[in-house]
Amino acid sequence: MITRVISSGVFTGKRLQMNDQRRAAPPEHAARQRVHKDRIAGLDLAKSLAIFLVIFVHYIFYTGFVSDTALNNLASTFSVVGVPLFFAVNGYLLMNSRFSADKHLHKILRMVFILLAWKIISLPILSALMRKRIDWKSVPQYLLGGSYDVVPLGYFWFINALLAIYIVFPILKTVYDDPNGKRYLAYVTIVLGALIFAVTLGDNAKDILSSYSGHQVPQVLASISQYNMLGDYGYALVYFVAGGYGHDIAAWLSRHFSSARAKNICLALVALLAWGLLFTLQRFQARTKGISFDIESGYQNVVTLILAIALFQLFIQVRKVPSGLSAIVTAIGSNTLGIYYLHLMLILVIRDLILHFHLFYKAPMLINLALVAAIVLIAAFISWVGGKTPFFRHLFIG
Repeated sequence: MITRVISSGVFTGKRLQMNDQRRAAPPEHAARQRVHKDRIAGLDLAKSLAIFLVIFVHYIFYTGFVSDTALNNLASTFSVVGVPLFFAVNGYLLMNSRFSADKHLHKILRMVFILLAWKIISLPILSALMRKRIDWKSVPQYLLGGSYDVVPLGYFWFINALLAIYIVFPILKTVYDDPNGKRYLAYVTIVLGALIFAVTLGDNAKDILSSYSGHQVPQVLASISQYNMLGDYGYALVYFVAGGYGHDIAAWLSRHFSSARAKNICLALVALLAWGLLFTLQRFQARTKGISFDIESGYQNVVTLILAIALFQLFIQVRKVPSGLSAIVTAIGSNTLGIYYLHLMLILVIRDLILHFHLFYKAPMLINLALVAAIVLIAAFISWVGGKTPFFRHLFIG
């Protein structure tokens, strides 16, 4: 979603600027840095799919137009990979691009001000659309990154998580650019991932065993979360770093497959299998916990991680989108930040219009998907126009 390199104030100063200018890129990164001068079609495609999936699941919950059927849950289950794909794309671009300390700090500060501006803009608009009074006592904590439960403003968590990663990014980048440090970063990420995803795996195993045995089974892996020093956003960092290692994972896969075709077939099959496993888990949770259209702790599920990596590996190989879709994919991919900020307002407006004119209360999935696509395109158009409008352009440019 945010696809430019940024940096933290920890590394500002003239000495670092001189080092940045003098230091040549490591040989293994030189080719990658040249690639990022132009837009990569596969990344725009990944971001387009990701924003569609995010809006799709929010559309389901905030309109009520989608019937709770197994087939519709199959479609909604796939949306769990939307946010991980965003983190992976950001990691891919930032970890493999040149680092500038001043630009990094400037980017963080600009993101903070833009986020605050959108929080201020969204609060009265969503309150009016939801017909709720503003709870002024909760506003300060909401503006500082806390929750606001009166209206659905929780989707700002993604930008909060991205900022948290950007703050520590200079350290990640410094380690990543060092050949030995790169191995250590991979090791730390694998250990961190094990601590995070094992807890969810243990929760799922406990629930399944308890359900089929008829006895309460203890969650023996829950305690290892104490060793996850990154807290709630640890999994976001795992997806981010996994995206950064996209080239390395691709090279490893190429060494183990006889051809690109065989590799891609395997990746596609892994993605389909992962989706099937997530859907099976969703059906189990629907039966035992009454969960609809979602998976409990879905982002922290190891199967989601596998699905995200498999899809991302397929996307980064795409260098050209069919001419009929190229302009649309580029427009969406280059405006995902504005689309994200606008999408919930558009969802609620469309919901109210449909209900006002009594068009329908439930609709077939194809109609719902078409409406989601319309929301994406409308938001992309508003973002594109806003990005070219003086003063307002700053709200749409990450």
